Amino acid sequence: MWFKNLKIYRFSKPFSIDSEQLETQLAEKSFQPCGSTQASSFGWVAPLSSNDNDSIALTHSIAKTTMICVRLEERILPSSVINDSLNEKLDAIQTETGRRPVGKHKQSIRDELILTLLPKAFTRSKRSYAYLDQDAQLLIVDASSNNKAEELVELLRQTLGSLPVMPLKTNTLPILLMTNWLKGNDLKDDFEIKDECELREADDEGAILRCKRQDLRSDEIQMHLDNGKEVTKLAVNWSDRLECIIEDDLSIKRLKFSDELLDQASDDGAEDAAAQFDADFNLMTGELAHFIPRLVEVLGGEQTSAIKT
Repeated sequence: MWFKNLKIYRFSKPFSIDSEQLETQLAEKSFQPCGSTQASSFGWVAPLSSNDNDSIALTHSIAKTTMICVRLEERILPSSVINDSLNEKLDAIQTETGRRPVGKHKQSIRDELILTLLPKAFTRSKRSYAYLDQDAQLLIVDASSNNKAEELVELLRQTLGSLPVMPLKTNTLPILLMTNWLKGNDLKDDFEIKDECELREADDEGAILRCKRQDLRSDEIQMHLDNGKEVTKLAVNWSDRLECIIEDDLSIKRLKFSDELLDQASDDGAEDAAAQFDADFNLMTGELAHFIPRLVEVLGGEQTSAIKT
């Protein structure tokens, strides 16, 4: 399971939990399919299985690193379907009584219609993965947005009773470092700038420039930087081991690991699906255990004021 995005959380005070205890607590909020009148369902499933077999563990651990997975199931009920049914119902009432329901009466009819329509709606399902690194005291979520990451974090907080985590913060803002790099200053040997970035004016209402397949060292880009634009997203290669987009909130997007690493995982996990999962998980977390600290290092180190010991 290779993550494509990283939302990185730091435990704000020492955190430790053994696999058996975590397994027991996750089971209390395990995934249950949507009921006939339930709009959505959210719960823990086995990272290793796509069938949600109860006999398969809800955690998958290698040393002090543990993978977890949450499943969201939603009933698809388009607003257009609801509105069409509602208008038909309102028209019928108006024809019968001479008055068209409004306000709370209309809302009540709408709510009743939704309950009637939900059992007939199709469902769609999505999974989100994360892993706990107790040695590094980090929680890493594979999510493309803050909202999706926070949904998983909040469920884990409810599951464990408390979860002392906060987004990872560094002493140097990513936007300052990336802007400096693009200006040709202080670029480290193990980081290579690729051909994609986003530039923004400092003003909230300012212009936004998105570049793809662009020579970021060109005079055109430098002119935008000279005029005050800042780099809010930047594509980089790290040590020929991985490529990604670094964003101004320290999110990592479009993470791609090297072919060499993927080939090694394929060789190590050739036996079966479980062995492949182990190989992928082991190599991915091992690589990120080097990349994340290095990224923090070039960003001036981690803010530690909120971390309790």
